[in-house]
Amino acid sequence: MRKKRKGSEADTGENAQEEVVPTRDFKVSNVRSHYSLEDYNRLKKRCKEDVGKEPVTSFKSRLAGIATAPPCGASSSLVLPGRGLKRKIGCIDVATQMGRKNRFEDDYILGDAIGRGKFGSVWLCKSKATGVEFACKTLQKGEETVHREVEIMQHLSGHPGVVTLHAVYEESECFQLVMELCSGGRLIDEMIDEGQCSEQRAANIFKDVMLVIKYCHDMGVVHRDIKPENILLVNSGKMKLADFGLAMRISNGQTLSGLAGSPAYVAPEVLLGNYSKKVDIWSAGVLLHALLVGGLPFQGDSLEAVFEAIKNVKLDFHTGIWESISKPARDLVARMLTRDVSARITADEVLRHPWILFYTERTLKTLSIRSKTKNQGAANSCLPANALVLMSPGKPGRSWLV
Repeated sequence: MRKKRKGSEADTGENAQEEVVPTRDFKVSNVRSHYSLEDYNRLKKRCKEDVGKEPVTSFKSRLAGIATAPPCGASSSLVLPGRGLKRKIGCIDVATQMGRKNRFEDDYILGDAIGRGKFGSVWLCKSKATGVEFACKTLQKGEETVHREVEIMQHLSGHPGVVTLHAVYEESECFQLVMELCSGGRLIDEMIDEGQCSEQRAANIFKDVMLVIKYCHDMGVVHRDIKPENILLVNSGKMKLADFGLAMRISNGQTLSGLAGSPAYVAPEVLLGNYSKKVDIWSAGVLLHALLVGGLPFQGDSLEAVFEAIKNVKLDFHTGIWESISKPARDLVARMLTRDVSARITADEVLRHPWILFYTERTLKTLSIRSKTKNQGAANSCLPANALVLMSPGKPGRSWLV
């Protein structure tokens, strides 16, 4: 019998520890009331066409306290090496490549460094056969995460929102992962340059992110490190999720343990040591907060102070910069950043939230207006004046804290 490693196995069934959250009171929120009957009926039709379900309009949540616990120490081994490496990525047999004789240098020319992650560096590389550029991620053999990362990227391959893995090479001291190159850069860089987004822009970015998170969860994968540094842009303007070094397989009803993630984006239950795939929803909620107001919700002078702010979750959506943000947007952020895991909404519910439906639909209308104007040969290609109401009023955002 193989010995379990601490913090690396999922807990399930009777052995799973339930999070005990003291109940204080209940609150019901009706998002439907923020829209006219005409707008709501249109959103309802759109939601049924997209996902075959009704929009999420009301929530009943428990306003709860959370037990205070010291920050988790470093876990000795958070993960076990993944299995199933004999699956194929298209026509690429990763298991064969990890043991084959030809070297990375035989097939690719290594270029400049373009990034650095938790477990390795990322380089630009070019195929000698085709001249096509790729990204090459170098992972040291001592890291147990490499097998799991490859296996999970295989498992998720084929989705347009997941970075494609093209080849894997085993060198004497490291593995070389040849991946799709996303030439648009990282979402974090765009956020630093632009600061606070309009609600329309934020909704369209966020929908792309949530679509891939929903796909991961449907496929039994929790990413555990959702943040703008791990969201890459392609020339089409679409988003792709990258860096699956902390990702884990998880089934419904299972929980994980062990500290994982980035401090500003980590969920309260991770600090308490027992959590589920809803940690990705929390991290995505932090991202949405940053997109809307240009700053992180939980800050502090030290790591301990940041963790304390996360566990206390004291957010005020009625003052300051939030006054310029619509109530449905505030409602969505609040539903994602709730301490009560059972009340935290799912990825499917986020995508059916009226705020997402409203602004992504408006984007389609805007594109349609642009297309008609161009086809009619109008002298001015700008949107008509009445289309300006599609963009929410903006105020300069606070500086982004990295």
